[in-house]
Amino acid sequence: MGVAYCDGHRCRALRHRTVPKAPDKPADLVEILGQAVRASHGGVLVRTQCLGVCHRAPVLLLLAGSDPISRRGMLIGPVEERQHVDAVVDLIRKADVRRPDQA
Repeated sequence: MGVAYCDGHRCRALRHRTVPKAPDKPADLVEILGQAVRASHGGVLVRTQCLGVCHRAPVLLLLAGSDPISRRGMLIGPVEERQHVDAVVDLIRKADVRRPDQA
């Protein structure tokens, strides 16, 4: 599983502006993604330049699946509010669950 977050100028600016701070949670989207990916089995977090969908900023691309040929990405954005961030973390956790055929 891989997560690529856009670090183009628009996504970077909106990413820092929109994730609300909570006393018990990290405020930076990259830090939140990093924690979720570190907790996964073999997940990778990648910073990328502009993904070309600035109208949906801030965005990220979630790649899940073990077969590289059939691997498809899910473009997610905008990730602006705490519930968006929580939904993304949930998607990362679900993508990390091993199916019986992957054991």
